Amino acid sequence: MRKFFAIFVLMIAVLIVAEIGVYPEKVVIGSFQALSGPYAIIGQEMTKGMKAYFNWINNRGGLYGRKIELIVADDQLNPSKTVVEVKRLVEQDKVFAIVGGLGTYGCLAVMDYLNEKGVPFVYQGAGTSKLVVPPKKYIFGVQPDYTLEGHIIGKYLIEAQDAKKIAILYMNNDIGIEGYNAVKDQLSKYGIEPAFEVSYNPLETDYSAQVLNLLDVNPEFIVIYGLITDTIRWIKTIRDYGLESRIITIYPNADPNFIRLAGDYAEGIIFTGWVPLPTPDKPEYVKDFERYVRIFQETYPDQVPSSYAAAGFIAAEVFVEGLLRAGENLTRETLVKALESFDHWSGILAKDITWNQNRRRGKDSMYLLIVKDGTFTPLTELITWDGK
Repeated sequence: MRKFFAIFVLMIAVLIVAEIGVYPEKVVIGSFQALSGPYAIIGQEMTKGMKAYFNWINNRGGLYGRKIELIVADDQLNPSKTVVEVKRLVEQDKVFAIVGGLGTYGCLAVMDYLNEKGVPFVYQGAGTSKLVVPPKKYIFGVQPDYTLEGHIIGKYLIEAQDAKKIAILYMNNDIGIEGYNAVKDQLSKYGIEPAFEVSYNPLETDYSAQVLNLLDVNPEFIVIYGLITDTIRWIKTIRDYGLESRIITIYPNADPNFIRLAGDYAEGIIFTGWVPLPTPDKPEYVKDFERYVRIFQETYPDQVPSSYAAAGFIAAEVFVEGLLRAGENLTRETLVKALESFDHWSGILAKDITWNQNRRRGKDSMYLLIVKDGTFTPLTELITWDGK
């Protein structure tokens, strides 16, 4: 009887200590990506970046004897599908954490659910500050949000360029409105108001009337909070009307496809960025980038990784660093404490990541880059915004 009781107590203890998704030989995690549908090119590439890094770790024995098993759900960047797929990952597949979900509205749709369930959600392929402000215990953002970005743009325009006449063109959606409010707020700290501002529908095809009004203002700088297609349309119209104002746009546009689609119109356009460029004056970044490509090509030989693959790679390397710090006795709570210990941590591609108990915004710095001779070229060092 005593032996039976001892075995029973041991079994209960094991059940209490055991963590969902964590096994002696593996840890099971989930992600949601657009693997099909109109945005599949983004989701497929982001998934490649994650798989490449996790494969690299697994091929070297994993972490504390555990391999990382990644289950990727295809939500087609449809928030209603995101909710269904994430609940399946959590409740049926019993994943330990969600890593690298794609899409602002999908991430927002599952944010509260994951936080209430105590499931860590590390890296969101989204730019809304609603994910990280106010901080939520289990939600860890990595990508810069549009509030951070807008303040850094405003800071650069005034402190580095001494600009006085600034125009802001912004999409009439969450991305554009958040970015516009941030730029305007930062400018107000210097006692400056936008000289011209317009909210627009990104599906519009003719911006001629607005550009005619811009001509009357002739701003020194134009900030465009739009995505690739509509931003290029703005730039072409602005230049075709002879307006030579310098133009700044946002980091989702800092992709080789922008230069390819814009052609000569891309020359001189300024972008925000957060993943350092491997340029000759930064040999440490060149070394890191070459290492990234080698790791990526272990899984995808002869393929050139895209910027979306880089995002997935960063999501994976940040999560793995958290697992390393959490130690062998892995639980969701030890992972949270481990992630909260990041203090300006840098990995291969991830740079300057900080979290703590009161902070879930991983980045507080970005830099600016410019298209020069058809190539992205760094324009500044990292610029930090400390909330002031």
